[in-house]
Amino acid sequence: MLGDPMVGKTSLVQRYVKNMFDDTYLTTIGTKPSKKEVKVGQSNVIIMIWDIAGHSYTLHPEYYVGAKGALLVCDLTRRSTLENLMSWYTSLANRVGDVPIVILANKADVLKSEFNLEDVERLGFRAMRTSAKTGENVELAFMTLAEDMTDER
Repeated sequence: MLGDPMVGKTSLVQRYVKNMFDDTYLTTIGTKPSKKEVKVGQSNVIIMIWDIAGHSYTLHPEYYVGAKGALLVCDLTRRSTLENLMSWYTSLANRVGDVPIVILANKADVLKSEFNLEDVERLGFRAMRTSAKTGENVELAFMTLAEDMTDER
């Protein structure tokens, strides 16, 4: 999970792993690992999710070691978070190479957006609108990445 501060990375992980949402903002320090066992194709897979602090894409590249894929998260209510995604991607790619990526345009439940899904798709990666608050596309996002990482569709 990569992206600027306050885009909803931790909330997305909590929604996916625990099916809960808490709108209290807590700053992630360093990284917070979580895991969930899922069925991908015919295999049971344990997904290790590293919720990496959004302070700076230059501070945490050591956390990227071993990554097999990434969810890049932006906040539909703040265009700057979309504009910063390629820096997050570059930081990741410089450390681990070419891995599956899904971009999540989060906070789809908020009516006032500064950009739309077409803007996100122009970055050249699979993209979807999500809402940690309502759960919209959260399960789909993680499962899509898991399928891409295991080549099982």
